[in-house]
Amino acid sequence: MTDQCDSHTPLDINSGGCEGNLVSPPRECKREINSSDEDDVFPVPKAGMVFCSESELRSYYTKYANQLGFRFVTRTSRRGHDGRTKYLILACSRGVRGGYVAKRKTFAASRKQSCQAKMNVSLCKDGTYKIRMVTLSHNHELNLRLHLRHIDLIDKIASDQKIIDMRFKRTSEQSDCRSSLQKARHLTGEDGDAEALHKYFMRMQEQDKNFFHMFDLDDSFSVKNVFWADGRSRAAYESFGDVVIVDTTCLSNQYKVPLVTFVGVNHHGQSILFGCGLLLHEDSESFVWLFQSLLHCMSGVPPKGIITDHCKAMQKAVETVYLSTRHRWCISNIMKKVSQQIQGYPNFKSLRDHLHNAVYDTLTTNDFEGKWKKIVDEFGLKDNEWLEEFFLERHHWVPSFVRGDFWAGTSISPCSESTHTFFDGYVSRQTTLRQFIVQCDIALQYKAENEYVADVHSSCNSQACVTKSPIEQQFQTAYTHTKFLEVQHEFVGKADCNVSIASEDGSICHYNVIEDVIIADKPKESMFEVTYNRQNCDINCNCHLFEFRGILCRHSLAVLSQERVKEVPCKYILDRWRKNIRRKYAYVKTSYGVQHFKPHMQRLEMLCNEFNSIANAAAEFEDTSSFVKVALCNLKEKLEAWTTLLRKSSQVDVEESQ
Repeated sequence: MTDQCDSHTPLDINSGGCEGNLVSPPRECKREINSSDEDDVFPVPKAGMVFCSESELRSYYTKYANQLGFRFVTRTSRRGHDGRTKYLILACSRGVRGGYVAKRKTFAASRKQSCQAKMNVSLCKDGTYKIRMVTLSHNHELNLRLHLRHIDLIDKIASDQKIIDMRFKRTSEQSDCRSSLQKARHLTGEDGDAEALHKYFMRMQEQDKNFFHMFDLDDSFSVKNVFWADGRSRAAYESFGDVVIVDTTCLSNQYKVPLVTFVGVNHHGQSILFGCGLLLHEDSESFVWLFQSLLHCMSGVPPKGIITDHCKAMQKAVETVYLSTRHRWCISNIMKKVSQQIQGYPNFKSLRDHLHNAVYDTLTTNDFEGKWKKIVDEFGLKDNEWLEEFFLERHHWVPSFVRGDFWAGTSISPCSESTHTFFDGYVSRQTTLRQFIVQCDIALQYKAENEYVADVHSSCNSQACVTKSPIEQQFQTAYTHTKFLEVQHEFVGKADCNVSIASEDGSICHYNVIEDVIIADKPKESMFEVTYNRQNCDINCNCHLFEFRGILCRHSLAVLSQERVKEVPCKYILDRWRKNIRRKYAYVKTSYGVQHFKPHMQRLEMLCNEFNSIANAAAEFEDTSSFVKVALCNLKEKLEAWTTLLRKSSQVDVEESQ
């Protein structure tokens, strides 16, 4: 029995309320703060916040720093005649050189990155401590994994949640699956897990009108499986849902949380979440339900490609639900299993190297099949049924069989394929469901902030070209920083390619491209075939890099250079990797409030866009260019004087309060 629950139907609760927001509101302390507040998850510091004592101030900022993912040190402090601290600056440790920290004989290992994040605090006349000035913006990635070291705080938050008594009710037409969450312990296992999941869904429904979730119930109305996705994930699927990676790490490694995640790849090559599931059983029926839930959540639009581990239950589910979707197995997972299976064979290392070469260093399917057959004969593997089974399924995992399809940049090379484990560092074998629920928003915030940082970096900085090719400049203008670096890698590799024309048929030209490569630490020559249509600028290479990564290969670039092509058609510049597209999901309001933590970057992005607009308009003529240059020099002088004045006035305000 399956009941569906979406964001538009309220949960049936018999008693109690839902206090889903785990972030407590800012408080002003005039005399004393209750000690139990020390275990709250704390909000962002703001100028004007007051604390009863220095220890309470430090306790607050320590928990805030752990929550966000950075360490802080005391940059400056002054004491009065009575020994009390009159003024102090708590600053991100990335803004202080490694060295001895005040009042502690411990070495600060954080390397200096000139981070300006800090908090200026002074002692008031009534004995309280008041925040005078706050700089929130960090110029480096935050390490939210630090929060895992404070799991006792998470335990406290979960245990303090009021348990809600939910009794199963049934209407005349359908059962209300949400009121049966008390039976979710079939799935969740530990006390408090079902209630924590219920509260999380309630909070998300209140804060996100596009939040989606479904429950799968058995005949006794116990919860078997769960699926959910927030509004941002659903919107992100519209942009990047062409390729979906199903991560079952928690299932295969027997974690306490039976978590399955659906992950994609964004325009920076970063992982982006599409949805989460909890499964009671790892059978094909459960995976069919889970895949159907994702399909229903995403308005019936299936992915073009899906990547899973080698699992017969998942394979059957994919074939049942996603009829037109290309299915691929995780290659690194397969090769790991292959190594385990052949470990007992004589000449194990030689056999492993030969298999490695057959899988990764063959360009065509015929090459692979020929090498595989030779290995089987040479090493006496004809009776190995396990290897024979993998050979029969070669179209699911061997690079020469799968590289003709698009896989959003997921590598099919050895030792580098990313599993795109979205919650890596936020969930371990011992993490309970209620702990994971708290960690979930923290991980989502961290990933979204990293994406925002990469957006600003791509918008405000240009990676210098490595050649004078106008095609490279074309990609420099269009692509995000990460993807442009991949393009540049191909431009650099073009130098190792020698081009010769094989034949011509009207506007169709066939080229042979010989590339100098290193295979097994030995220099070799590999030949690639490139076909170029001079009429419409179509180009195809049998290495299929563009087909599976969306990046033009060095062999194609070498031919385009030979043909004196100055610009490639738009079809070779994928919207998927562009930096100047405003995607819908970036504007979706989230429960974890990404933009709130990056005011400096918001201002920076806005100004960069304005300056870029002015620069593009002014560059058209020499006179307008000179005019803007003079105006900018004048503006720069005024701005420097103004910022100096603002810094001095802020310092005076702090000193007057002492």
